[in-house]
Amino acid sequence: MKPMTNSKTRERGKRELRRVFKDCRFKDALTLGEQDAPRQSGSLTLDDFIYYYNKARDGVSSTPVGNLNYIIYETISTEPTRRADNVVIGREFFAQVDVFSVKSFESKIMQDTLAKLEEKLTAAGFEVEMQSEDYEPDTRLYHQVFYVSKQYF
Repeated sequence: MKPMTNSKTRERGKRELRRVFKDCRFKDALTLGEQDAPRQSGSLTLDDFIYYYNKARDGVSSTPVGNLNYIIYETISTEPTRRADNVVIGREFFAQVDVFSVKSFESKIMQDTLAKLEEKLTAAGFEVEMQSEDYEPDTRLYHQVFYVSKQYF
């Protein structure tokens, strides 16, 4: 029986979240290079979303620039859920997905984007819980929090 490790669960969960974001046609901030440059060149519009993992990768921290729509995701935990012969064979991956937008939650584009994201997460096998929906006056961005989880064996 092969054990289900924390690192294996984290990598699978993050990989599947990235796949969902790509299915939603969100853009990976790490493949865009410097975030300001693509916007100046016209490859990003105000309706586009970029996404990135909330921890620095390869020693480079990703920080949003300007008035962009962006998504930050972060692993919260990988709790053991199943054991056999003192070996963990199942874990539940928990993550937080924060959606920041220059557009109001009442706008059609935001309603469609959030509905599509929730639909794609559910189709990928994630349980989705939507939390607070706020406007942040200091950044002038709307902020929606999703908590997602998925069992891995």
